[in-house]
Amino acid sequence: MTQNISKKENRTGAITAWPLFRSLSTALATLLLIVGGIFLLASCGENDPEDYSYSLTVTDATISGLINKDLTSLNIPNAIDGVPVTIIDNSAFNGCTVITSVKLPKTVKTIGNSAFSGCVSLASVNVPDSVTKIGNYAFANCKELKKVNIPDGVTHIGNRTFYNCVSLTTADIPGHVTEIEAEAFSNCKSLKKVKIPNYVTTIQKSTFGGCESLTMVEISTSVTTIEESAFAGCVSIESIKIPATVTKIGVNAFNGCSKLKKAEFPNPDTHIGKSAFANCPELTIYAAKGSKVEVFARENNIKFKEL
Repeated sequence: MTQNISKKENRTGAITAWPLFRSLSTALATLLLIVGGIFLLASCGENDPEDYSYSLTVTDATISGLINKDLTSLNIPNAIDGVPVTIIDNSAFNGCTVITSVKLPKTVKTIGNSAFSGCVSLASVNVPDSVTKIGNYAFANCKELKKVNIPDGVTHIGNRTFYNCVSLTTADIPGHVTEIEAEAFSNCKSLKKVKIPNYVTTIQKSTFGGCESLTMVEISTSVTTIEESAFAGCVSIESIKIPATVTKIGVNAFNGCSKLKKAEFPNPDTHIGKSAFANCPELTIYAAKGSKVEVFARENNIKFKEL
């Protein structure tokens, strides 16, 4: 026998069935959101330690390379098997061209020589305050790197540490730095200003050579020597004040600073090397009359005014 369903019953059935369908849809959507949220949290967290090659001692974990070549954003774990990650080894990520960002854990103390050298796509790096040593060539040729924070605990910036970081606009050098080695910022074409800390005594060879956008240079009174080609090719510098503490300026130190208009020398006995101000057509040197600095200016056909 066929059961007859009235129109009223049919409408009622349709109405009662729809909330059930809606309830199932809501539950499914909620489940997807939960799963998606878990996935998102996982993707934003630390990378799996197995993404890296590493070595362990009782007290230190050292990251020595990248195993997962698909990673573009590095969020290095703060510990491996309970041992804190304290060292990024020499050449650990050298030449990893796909890396775009790096976040180091607060446990890291040392960034080794050439650790990120040649990471040409690296645009951002977070260096924690725990870092006290950044090695030679550590970020050399990171051509997309625009800004880097150098922690206050760093006292030494190695040879060519930021060499050829052509997009680097800002690099605040901490006040406790005592040494900036040769070519540390050479060819950083976008770097705009530099303040030499109060503990640095020597601006070494080609430290800022080729920094074409550099307009402001503040040299501290701790500096006694400006070495060969230290600021050569800094075509945007218009004025420089050499502290009275500086006793020697090396050959070609400011060669090619084509917009340099004024150089002040409070110390009349500062020795200035050959071609130190060559190819500076607009330059006037200011110093004491009868000083060694005036003799240099006259001998090199540079305009001179008494300071």
